[in-house]
Amino acid sequence: MTAPAPPLDEIVFARPDIAQWWMDGEGGLMPGPHTWMEERLIHRYFTESPFFDPTTKNGTLWGQVEKSVDLYRLYHDRAALEAALARSKGPEYVIAYGPQVVTDKSLPPGQKSNIWVLRRQERLEAKDKSLSSTELRGTYYIVNESIYQAPSVADVVGNRMLSAIMSLEKMWEKAATLPTFAPTTGHTYLPVTSNKGTASTAASRAGSPNRSRSASLAPGPMDTQSLRSGSVPADGSQIGGSNTSDDVLATHLLVDSLRQTATYGDEFMDENPLLGEPGNFKFTASTAAIKKRRADDEAAERKAQEMKEAKEKAIASRAGSTSPKPAATAKAPTPPPVFTEARATAKMDKDKKEERKRRRKSKHGGTATSPATPRSATSAMPSSVG
Repeated sequence: MTAPAPPLDEIVFARPDIAQWWMDGEGGLMPGPHTWMEERLIHRYFTESPFFDPTTKNGTLWGQVEKSVDLYRLYHDRAALEAALARSKGPEYVIAYGPQVVTDKSLPPGQKSNIWVLRRQERLEAKDKSLSSTELRGTYYIVNESIYQAPSVADVVGNRMLSAIMSLEKMWEKAATLPTFAPTTGHTYLPVTSNKGTASTAASRAGSPNRSRSASLAPGPMDTQSLRSGSVPADGSQIGGSNTSDDVLATHLLVDSLRQTATYGDEFMDENPLLGEPGNFKFTASTAAIKKRRADDEAAERKAQEMKEAKEKAIASRAGSTSPKPAATAKAPTPPPVFTEARATAKMDKDKKEERKRRRKSKHGGTATSPATPRSATSAMPSSVG
C-alpha cells in the first residue's frame, strides 16, 4: 500500500535540466539569445510542475501546442499569452510579479532578484466586456529553479494556533508536577524527586496539625483532624480514583478549601493575619499591639454602652416630667421583735408599776380605771371614804 502524497503546499519542485535545455537554445523556434529563467520560459517551466492544472485555460492551450507552431510561439511569449487568456472566462495562470532590482549594498548594483510570482485566478468576465473581474485561487513562487505553493490564510492561522495549543499542553504537563500543598507552607512549586521525599513530606504534614492550623480558618463539618493527618476515610473510599493517602489528603483539602473560600471568602478570621509568601510568613502586628487593640475595642464598647444608657435615662426623665407620677408603694410591715427572757421580765415589772400608778390615781381622783377592770365594775364599786 503506497503512502498518500503530501499536500502541495508542503513540497518543492525543481527541474534545473529544463532551465539548461533553454539556455542551450534547444527550444527550437524561439530566437536567441536565451537567458537563464527568463520571462519567456516561466509559463513553459510551470507546466512541468505538479502545481499545474491541465483543466485551466493554460492547460488547454498547452495541449494544442504540438499541433500548431503558432501556439508554441504564443506559449513562449508572456504578453501575448496572457492577452489571449484574458479574452475568455475561466481559470488561468498569470505572472503577477517579476524580478526586481536589489537594493542591498552588498550585491553588485543593478542586479535583480530571481523571484517570480504566479497566480491562479478565476476570470469572471472577458476583458472585452464592460465588467472584467477576477478572483484569486492560489499563489506560487519561483525562486531560482524551485517552485513553492503559498499556503492559505486558514492554513497559516491554523498552524499557529496548533503550535500555541501544543506549547500550552506541554507547559501544563510540566507545571502539573510542580505544585505541592501543605498547611504549614501553603503552595510550593518544587519538583518531587522521589517517593521517599513524598513520604517524608506527608509525614511532616501529619506531624504538626495543631500548630499549623491553630490560627487558620474555622473548621467546618468535615473531620479536618483526620484530613490533616493524612488518613484514609473510614469506609476506605478513594476520591477521584486515587489509591494513595497523599492524593486523598490533597483532594479533601481542596474540597475543604473551596468550601471555606465560598463561606468566609470576604472575612479575616485571624486577629493577627500573616504576611509574606509560603515558607516566609510573618505576623502583621506584635502581641503587645494585639492586646492594646483589644483594650481599645473593649473601652470603645463600654463607652458606647454608657452613652446608650445615658441616652435612655434622659429619654425616661423627659417622659417622666410630662406623665403622672406613679402611686407610692406601701411599706412592708416590719416583723415583730424577738424578746429574750430578761426583756420579758423587765416589761412585766414596768407594766405592774404603771398599774399601781393608775390605781393610786383612781383612789385619789376617782376617774382613772385599771385597764384590767371593766368600766361597769368600776362604777359599781363604793367610793372611798376619807
